Amino acid sequence: MRLLLDINVLLDVAFQRPGEPASSQIIARCGREHEAWLAWHSVAALAYLIERQQSKKAAREFLRGLLTWADVAPTQRSDAQQALDWAVPDYEDALQAAAAVACGAQFIVTRNVRDFKGSPVRALTPEAFVAGYTPAV
Repeated sequence: MRLLLDINVLLDVAFQRPGEPASSQIIARCGREHEAWLAWHSVAALAYLIERQQSKKAAREFLRGLLTWADVAPTQRSDAQQALDWAVPDYEDALQAAAAVACGAQFIVTRNVRDFKGSPVRALTPEAFVAGYTPAV
């Protein structure tokens, strides 16, 4: 399955936030069971946030590891323009949705599902995704 990972899911792992267990489960399955995709602007925001709270070295190490199993969605001006017309209240979230459309994601995995109500791609929390898409053993 192709997934667009919202930045907040990655921050769960980088900063060991309360949602980390489900986010880590999804990440562990990416590259094997699922394809992980990121919005371009998420990569820059991750670098900035990790540098501020940890260090430049930690940010680069996190991103270097992330970019071994996650791809960056191929977006362009027309995608950013289209996102302006969607009923997604926060434009940053609309850009995440545009990235999901551009890479053909089946779901956006995010902590802010309610912010994606107007998205053309369905959003699920990490917990909901893990509960609904755990492979049979």
